[in-house]
Amino acid sequence: MDRPLEVLRGAVTAIRARLSAVTCQSERTVMLGAILLVSAVSATTGYILTQCYAVDVLSSLLYVPEDCWFDQHIHIGRHCFSDYGWVVDAGMRPNPWAYHVFLPWENHQPFWTGGPAAQMMPQMTFGLLGKWLGAPRLGLIGYLLALAIAVLAPAVWAARGARGLERVVVFMALGAAAIPVWAVIDRGNSAGFVVPIGLVFLVALCRRRWGLVAIMVVLAALVKPQFPVLVVALLAARQWRWGGLALGGIVISNIAAYLLWPRDFPETITQSTHNFFHTVGSLSSSELAWDNNVSFGKALLRLPDTVKLYQTGGKLPDGFLAGPRSLIGYAVLVLVVVSVLALGRRIPPVMVGIVLLATATLFPPLALWYYLVFVLPVAALVVRDPDGPPGAGIFDRLATHGGRRRAVGICVSLATALSIAQVAVLSKPFQWQIFGQQGIIGTRTLVATTVGLAPILWLVACAVIIVSYARRPAHSGGSDQGPAREG
Repeated sequence: MDRPLEVLRGAVTAIRARLSAVTCQSERTVMLGAILLVSAVSATTGYILTQCYAVDVLSSLLYVPEDCWFDQHIHIGRHCFSDYGWVVDAGMRPNPWAYHVFLPWENHQPFWTGGPAAQMMPQMTFGLLGKWLGAPRLGLIGYLLALAIAVLAPAVWAARGARGLERVVVFMALGAAAIPVWAVIDRGNSAGFVVPIGLVFLVALCRRRWGLVAIMVVLAALVKPQFPVLVVALLAARQWRWGGLALGGIVISNIAAYLLWPRDFPETITQSTHNFFHTVGSLSSSELAWDNNVSFGKALLRLPDTVKLYQTGGKLPDGFLAGPRSLIGYAVLVLVVVSVLALGRRIPPVMVGIVLLATATLFPPLALWYYLVFVLPVAALVVRDPDGPPGAGIFDRLATHGGRRRAVGICVSLATALSIAQVAVLSKPFQWQIFGQQGIIGTRTLVATTVGLAPILWLVACAVIIVSYARRPAHSGGSDQGPAREG
């Protein structure tokens, strides 16, 4: 009787030792290991789904390539990269906000151009170049090349802080094998240009270069309208002057962008604002519950949505939890902003930057899957400390100066890893309709993926960061971030 108990105790002790060995690893090791492990699982499930069930795994992880819905003449093969071509089509007109297209999957209802003028500038820069050269496709190729350079910048920067063959591992994990990198290129969406801006933003927060932080906030707000939220990082650090300058720069630069379309100015400002809110407000519950929506609201309502889908046989009724669905993300945003402002210098600026970058990306009611590129700058800092020795990440510095916070490091590392590496799940395939200009032109066989885990993990990570520094502040008002430097 004693021998079986001894064997059991020995097995338990061995398991504890192995778990301890894993949990004692640095955050950069945990993140890189998780990315490689999940990527291996993804390759295995992808093989099974492709060979056994004829599933289009690549389209499941990214999107179907047939996206020439708007009679666009700029395409590469069957792919139109619609987030580029549609903006260029609209931007070539005297008043883009008076332009609309008819969506075939909405019974050809009009879809109006919305959003601020500055948001169109990345696409228009290359679109005008292609028009000037008489080769619109060359403009598209140049745009995609610039987008690829932007999203791969954190991988290159992080790899430079590694040693030997680890440089290849870092570049593969944060670049070549990262699903968000290919997702944003596949859509041709300008969200990818926020990536290098976010990297400089976080590095500047580490070094307390407040002037550079303010410039990056203005640039991020020019690319996408939700990123003025990043100015809270300056306010939390009690840099009131730089915060005010950043807010002024955001307002002036966004208004100035409308002058590039002088016709109907300044009515174009109100017209674009109206179109934007009309588009957001017209989204149905089923559209906001789409699996590729990675917003906080979708994450928090996943359980009731699943129950309702089971009750109704797979279709979510229009108007189901419509109020909470459209407002819950804004409630999370308010909680985060109030929390970091209240904590102030109790929390290191770089941790404030990570929380705000995640919140600004995921709080809108509809945050599409390619917006997960925001994790690439975070991953780069987890791997490389800007002012540390080779092989050290930002959490190694925080551990040295302010005590290791394992919960914070592990939560951020896992949220980042599972946003970068995604898996096509071994589940029941479904048929995705392919729309053309005249309606449905075919179908593709797809499966669900693990992309829906990302907002849940980032909600947890943000909460853990805030609670950790509320319970135990950083040393000397954040001295664990090194000496302060001005502008």
